[in-house]
Amino acid sequence: MSDTFSPVLHRIDQAVRWRAVHPTEPIPPPYEILTRYSQPPRDLVSQSNRRLEKLMAAADVKKVPPKVQGRRRNRNEVKPLSGLNVEALLGGDKKKTRISSQNAIPDFRQMINNSDSIDGIRQTAQQLGAVVEARIKDSFGDIGYARALEEISVMREELIDLEEPEIYNDFAKELKRKLLSEQLGGNRKDFWWEFRKSKLGIIDATEEDAKAVCRKHTLNLFLEKLPLTDHVSSGL
Repeated sequence: MSDTFSPVLHRIDQAVRWRAVHPTEPIPPPYEILTRYSQPPRDLVSQSNRRLEKLMAAADVKKVPPKVQGRRRNRNEVKPLSGLNVEALLGGDKKKTRISSQNAIPDFRQMINNSDSIDGIRQTAQQLGAVVEARIKDSFGDIGYARALEEISVMREELIDLEEPEIYNDFAKELKRKLLSEQLGGNRKDFWWEFRKSKLGIIDATEEDAKAVCRKHTLNLFLEKLPLTDHVSSGL
């Protein structure tokens, strides 16, 4: 135990001491003793190269293919070298056309992945939005709120990845309008409070480079005066 040390602390100590004596010179690299165990010994690497090459040949190790820019503009899809359609093997090649309330999130993700147009993505988001609204409307008290918030969160994340913030923002604005006008089973303004606490507001220009939406839309959505009850409005 007396030989143990923290390389990080010793590196910081080295940097502080060097800067105190040499205020203008660049900090030198870490001492060799600090990096000695961060990489394998060179002689051991050279001795094991032949065995590693034999192991790679026996195991048929292949190079990872370059990342292919997929349909999602900021998601990368890796095509398997084998060419196998894994989804087809698992029975996942059947395209869904409707989102069920019992399996809403997996259905939504599958339909989003199969969508090849903006209209298809919008229609899929509208279907999940309808499921969310029905869940809020049919909820006994706040029993269904957690599930509805989870579905909204998934919709938001997927549409950020697809760089389609306006689809989500349209949904959020319409949901707010229906909640405040009591179209979803009466007074459901407590759900709007939970919605805000979960930070599910509209996607602005600072998120995932969604530059088409400006900050003022967020302010308009959240800072607009809400006709909430006293105990809720006091926390806004």
